[in-house]
Amino acid sequence: MFAALRRIIRENWEWRSQIWRLAVTEIQKQVRGAALGWIWLIITPSVYIAVFWFALAMGLRAGSPVDGVPYLVWLTVGIIPWFFMSDMLTGGADVYRRYPYLVNRLRFPIPVISSFYGMAKFIIFLITMVIVIAVMAIFRVPFSVYALQAPVIAVVMYVFWTLWSMCMSPLSAISKDFHNLIKAMSTPLFWISGIIFNLADIKHAWVRWAMGFNPVAFFVTSLRASLCEKYWIWNNPELIYPFLVVFVLLFLGALRVQTRLGPEVADVL
Repeated sequence: MFAALRRIIRENWEWRSQIWRLAVTEIQKQVRGAALGWIWLIITPSVYIAVFWFALAMGLRAGSPVDGVPYLVWLTVGIIPWFFMSDMLTGGADVYRRYPYLVNRLRFPIPVISSFYGMAKFIIFLITMVIVIAVMAIFRVPFSVYALQAPVIAVVMYVFWTLWSMCMSPLSAISKDFHNLIKAMSTPLFWISGIIFNLADIKHAWVRWAMGFNPVAFFVTSLRASLCEKYWIWNNPELIYPFLVVFVLLFLGALRVQTRLGPEVADVL
């Protein structure tokens, strides 16, 4: 298992320039042919945020400020990382089927496919953070020292979901039903992860504890702690300890799957 870890780290380091180029190419494929080009990376999430804000704040009258922070700011900080996580949850778990021509290249290390796909989505996430900064500026929500956590949380988010891709892609390549199951999880995860409501408002302590094992809830809550609610995330043990358990299990699972199933993916595809 440790040999697999050394191999994955070595391959990602040796192929780092190719990872960057492939990530940029992946983004360019997404915007190619559009007159507005890269601006669509901002327009699309902005429309989603506006629709959710209108439906919840105007339609359902459920958009009251959260801990003194305007609901639109609070919603934006939570929903922007969701776009990245949603892409990695489904698309990241099926990258080997998306790029069979790379899988079948004898000299191309397949863990690198997850790395460059995750990098492409992470770059888009960083671009869309402009929306967060703009909304905070409009509502005059200031940054604080707690915002220093945000870059660290973002990097951990990239690492976590890249490991997710490395763990799930071989399984999805072998079984299409497995990937269909993951896709079916996407919408329920959105609604139960505290993206549009505050997890702290849940009255049952055991439910809040269970949500700690939900990585989507962890990253959304952590970014809000950095930018909206302003506290250090390690002061919230209900949040950080369950996530550490999930992270370690995913890390070990990714190494195990890459060791046992990675070499078989090319034969399956």
